[in-house]
Amino acid sequence: MGDPELDAPSVETGLALHRAGRLREAMAVYGQVLRVDKRQPAALHGLALALHQLGDHAAAEPLMFAAVRLDPRVPGYRNNFGTILRAVGQHERAVANFREALRLNPLYADARANLGSALPWLSHERDARHHLHWACLLEPAHSEGWASLGALERSAGQLERSITAQRRALATQPLSAAWRLNAGSALLEVERLEAARKHLIRAAMLDPGLAGAWNDLGYLLLTQLQTVSADRCFRHAAFAKPSYGAAWAGRAEIAAIDGDLDAAVRYANRAVEAEPGNPQLQFRRGIHRLAAGDLKGGWADHDAMWRKPNAVQRIGAPRRWAGDSLAGKTLLVAADQGIGDELLFSSCIPDAMQAADRVVLECDPRLETLFRRSFPGVFVHRYARGGTRTRPTQNYDWIPPDLSPDVMIEEGGLMRWFRSSVEACDAAGQPWLVPDPVRGAAMRAVVSKLGPGLKIGVSWRSMRQTEARNVHYPGLAALAPILAVPGVTFVCLQYGAGWQDELRASRAPVSVVPGLDTTSDIEGVAALAASLDGVICPSSTIGWIGAGVGTSVWLLSNEPVFLEFGLKRLPGFPTVRPFSKRQTDPWQPMLAQVAQELAAWSVRESGGV
Repeated sequence: MGDPELDAPSVETGLALHRAGRLREAMAVYGQVLRVDKRQPAALHGLALALHQLGDHAAAEPLMFAAVRLDPRVPGYRNNFGTILRAVGQHERAVANFREALRLNPLYADARANLGSALPWLSHERDARHHLHWACLLEPAHSEGWASLGALERSAGQLERSITAQRRALATQPLSAAWRLNAGSALLEVERLEAARKHLIRAAMLDPGLAGAWNDLGYLLLTQLQTVSADRCFRHAAFAKPSYGAAWAGRAEIAAIDGDLDAAVRYANRAVEAEPGNPQLQFRRGIHRLAAGDLKGGWADHDAMWRKPNAVQRIGAPRRWAGDSLAGKTLLVAADQGIGDELLFSSCIPDAMQAADRVVLECDPRLETLFRRSFPGVFVHRYARGGTRTRPTQNYDWIPPDLSPDVMIEEGGLMRWFRSSVEACDAAGQPWLVPDPVRGAAMRAVVSKLGPGLKIGVSWRSMRQTEARNVHYPGLAALAPILAVPGVTFVCLQYGAGWQDELRASRAPVSVVPGLDTTSDIEGVAALAASLDGVICPSSTIGWIGAGVGTSVWLLSNEPVFLEFGLKRLPGFPTVRPFSKRQTDPWQPMLAQVAQELAAWSVRESGGV
């Protein structure tokens, strides 16, 4: 006896099977209906939708197109056609069909959610957010709408909003591995690590083949320097999805921490091969290649950082310089994305001045007067920054017409063309910043009153503190062996918020220059650094100020240091001496060595043996 649902083939029979999840049986019924009437729009729609749900998007597209042509007034046909078009990469047509579905039915929550997800968020963030909000208002249990809203808010840097939306998605579908992953990823970004861990583990348990859950769990463990467990997670992710570039990039980070730079580059190559259009993966490969001594390839990959979604959008800038001759041309050197990078990479400005007829230099407002003095003949101007933290913009309408640039490049991009070999780095190795002579005289007077012996500037952390970043900075307490060296006067160069409270609480023997704002007054910091015998600090803004003015800098860092190019020194920066350790090792042994060498320096300075 046959199945009664198949005895009388009809669209209704196919729909019943479809709703029951019996997709292939439903497709057989739709096919029977279409053999009788090939212009039956409901059957075409059902067959196309089932093919799409089974992953055959290419076969589904013409069938859904036919259904829409036969009955263009059905909002569901338009919405599902948009979903299929999006799956085959035809995003503009998908958006048009979602909009048409909403024109036919403005209260269609699925179409609202799909349109909000499909719009390009970089350029249509407000419109996308509007549609996603409407979808969630129309159907408060619309899990896809909440999940997409959470993803949008995360991309816009609104992490608390993202977490709230992801929780709403989870409330509607608590057993969804994808929604667990989304929530865990957002929590990981704000470093609520224990909450993130719970969600990511649950996601991996719900779907052991979900590569993203294993990958994000790996990065969480990497943040905590649990490298063996982290690598195990990255291996799981790569096994689940061999084309998942982030998993191979994670393995590259582990290899670099373990000191195996060849393996780091090898895994980074796998990451880029898996996702050749991902600028973050290419940028990280560049860092590994530089650390291994491949300057040409490394700097070429490093350029990818300016293609990241959150990179500065430069409005009114000319084409990017590609290394061609600058003879007779005006070069715009655009500000990098952080003041420390601006200071480091401004070491290439003298090279740009020699290569180009004229140079226009954009910079952080705090660097404007310092750069004007340091690079005479260069037109220096503070940047005009707008946009948001995650989507910054910089406008160039401030450039005078008679200095209209022919080409532009970011400061960091200069390294590719002017520092493509160790020999080129060493040949350029000299101070490049000129402190204010008046401020310098005043700072020398202040320093001279601190007493005899060496005067050493110190800093101990970055301005921006997160668990992932803090592993690269020793902190004030760890500097105790250095600060205990006799015959040395220490001067505070720390910047950011809260360092004054840290000093008071620790009672560390570190002098503070009255009235000096170490965060905003870069001119004052440069003048002070030039007045000192040396600077001891982690890799940060302070180190590059010290190097720029020619002061001896002892740089405290984790290995590998990509600017060492595998040489255990910093080519191009002769006054900088690196002191490094493995990232998983404690700071104390290395800092004890620094203290010992500082003590020897102090003895020599005092005339001892």
